[in-house]
Amino acid sequence: MSLLTGSMGLAMFVLFALGALGPLLLDELDITRSQLGTLTALAFGAASLLSLYTGHITDLLGGRWALVALLVTVAAAFAVLSAGGTYGWLLFALLLAGAAQAFANPATNRLIAAHLPPDRRAAAVGVKQSGVQVGAFVAGLVMPSLAAATSWRTALALVVPVALVAALTAAVLPHDRPKTERSAGALLPKAPNAAAGWLIVYSLGIGTGMAALNTYLPLYAHEELGMGERASGALIAAIGAAGIVARVVWTRFSGRLTDVSTPLLFLAGAAACFVILMPLADLLPPLVWIGAIGLGGSAVAANAVSMVAVVRSPAFGATGHASALVSMGFFGGFVVGPIGFGQLIETGGGYPAGWALVGVAFLTSVLCGLRVRRAVRP
Repeated sequence: MSLLTGSMGLAMFVLFALGALGPLLLDELDITRSQLGTLTALAFGAASLLSLYTGHITDLLGGRWALVALLVTVAAAFAVLSAGGTYGWLLFALLLAGAAQAFANPATNRLIAAHLPPDRRAAAVGVKQSGVQVGAFVAGLVMPSLAAATSWRTALALVVPVALVAALTAAVLPHDRPKTERSAGALLPKAPNAAAGWLIVYSLGIGTGMAALNTYLPLYAHEELGMGERASGALIAAIGAAGIVARVVWTRFSGRLTDVSTPLLFLAGAAACFVILMPLADLLPPLVWIGAIGLGGSAVAANAVSMVAVVRSPAFGATGHASALVSMGFFGGFVVGPIGFGQLIETGGGYPAGWALVGVAFLTSVLCGLRVRRAVRP
């Protein structure tokens, strides 16, 4: 499980690393705040589109080799990211990162299904999903300090050997017998049913808010609240630490409920409440820490619970297809969030307009959670 947890963290590490190093990147590369958002949006745009295909590819290769491909691609992305001297090279690196992200859930979920009994799978999903927040914690706590001691390029380059060692470890995992009988017609998921459709839009809202938060919160704290670069990056670590605990606790709790829409509704509603603290931090700066921890404990957990929902309930359709489409919605939010937030603060709305966008995204998820509840109940 430690390899799967670490792989989830490495697949998403680019988002948290760029967020934590945002102030340094803007200064050295002379890019705008909206361009910073475009970087992460490109990665998750690629991940969203490729999620339509990676489930089928994983079935053909098997979870073991899909995981190896994921980790090698992460290493390549960070090698390019650290060596690239122009914005164009950074864009290319983020495309590679998006390909890795698209394999994360199919590869790890397949390995869990292949090697664990059914009664342990829900808890295992929660543990491995917490790896994403382990990545956030490490990025927020370590990357600014490494960059200050060396450079931001060196800090990013250090991810490369970590990913390669993980790839070598994945290569010796037990064989999981890939299903080679799949036809080309299974390449694209079928159209979602009503329950899955509303869960996709729910995930889109959660992804929009989370991506904007992870990309711009350190920059907001640095520019508006006067926090130093290390303290600003530590906010990402706070989100990550809260998210680790929340994902494990909420997935275990959701696994015992007959109606998974209840935690989905609660978590989206809590996220909408906590985001209000961000603009209020202009008046009382410590509120930014409460908001970061609260959002880590709510919005981050909501994504994990949505994965538990499609694994546990047949109401969302075939697990593989539903998982791919829900992942596509979540990654789509990671495109909308950074671009939308960046455009709002660059065109005169400022950070208050950006936080309003995040709040609307979470409220949209609340409304979709209500429709999910109606669709899954007899």
